[in-house]
Amino acid sequence: MKISLRLDVNVFDAKNIIKWLDNRDVTKYLNEDINSTTSLIEIINSNRADLLTCYLNKDGRFFLIDDKKNHSIGFLTLFEVRTKKEYEVVIAIGNPNNWGKQYAHMALKQIMREIFFSWRIDKLIARIHIDNQRSINLFEHLGFKQNLIKNNHIHFEINFDEYLKSLRNGSNN
Repeated sequence: MKISLRLDVNVFDAKNIIKWLDNRDVTKYLNEDINSTTSLIEIINSNRADLLTCYLNKDGRFFLIDDKKNHSIGFLTLFEVRTKKEYEVVIAIGNPNNWGKQYAHMALKQIMREIFFSWRIDKLIARIHIDNQRSINLFEHLGFKQNLIKNNHIHFEINFDEYLKSLRNGSNN
């Protein structure tokens, strides 16, 4: 099983994103703005598909998660927190039928390798709802440490040294 991360978003992808964000099972733990689907629909209807990638990257870096057939199955976003050395990650697999198939695990591993080795960031953080056990397990398995619990969210983080240690210990597999 293989995934890839992609920056370019086309109309078909945008329609998938809209479908995912309209699915309560997908969004119940996300902090996505409900107006994000409205804006995507407006861009599609204005025949300005060239703006989709720009729109989705306006607050950070937006990546589609593609399966081995190059079909988008989810997304991963990175938001700058304090400086270009610290980012927050949000990840979602859009179709519940794809949950539990390691897609989020593979995507997160891939982006961690990219941002720690190529971008040279210092820290990656995530805020996970306390009821989202699947995501809690994912981040713990990949070496993230719980920092604090605030507003029903567990704050996870991993810095570069901890990431390297997780690679050496094999917990990042």
